[in-house]
Amino acid sequence: MTKEQRKVREREEMRNLILQNAALLIAEVGIEKLSIRKIAEKIEYSPGIIYHYFKGKEEIIENYLQQKYTDMLTELQSVQQEVQQELPPDTLLKRSLEKFIRMSLSTGVEYRNVMLNDTPAVLSYTAVLFRGAAQERKAIGMLCQGLFRFEAQKNREEAFVELTAQVIWSAAFGLIMRLLVEKDLPDDQVEALISCHLDSMVAIASR
Repeated sequence: MTKEQRKVREREEMRNLILQNAALLIAEVGIEKLSIRKIAEKIEYSPGIIYHYFKGKEEIIENYLQQKYTDMLTELQSVQQEVQQELPPDTLLKRSLEKFIRMSLSTGVEYRNVMLNDTPAVLSYTAVLFRGAAQERKAIGMLCQGLFRFEAQKNREEAFVELTAQVIWSAAFGLIMRLLVEKDLPDDQVEALISCHLDSMVAIASR
């Protein structure tokens, strides 16, 4: 390994360390209270060091959100690839939504802190209810593609299917938020709620 290659690797390792600890802090205190000072304390470096790797808090948050969004799309795309297996549309929709729900629940407070943040920088990644979201948000776009496979949706206008996708996404989001808040529910109740939600969303897509 050359000296230049070593420097590049060390720089990436430091950036990853900063981002990993920023993610931990977001889960603990939320995006609003994230600061360069807190990140520096977490990694036991001076605040000035962080500015060698990021322009500021905003760039750290942007990189964090990009990674989270990429992770989510990767998971959802793995389900979408099952279209090639000619799965029935209701099965595909259920699998996609279930993966989204369980993935979001696994991140816990971190997911809640990000998704409930209303600052413009965060909303530029998390907003999904605007017109044209199917083109600008891949998650909504993939959901629309799945909906068009339902017989009831095939001849619908794209705008209507987009609205349906947004309603389905919002319903899943609401369930996720309540499950994160009511975290002491027994497992069988959680599973029953998720199952009922999936059946209800298929009913909406089929109407």
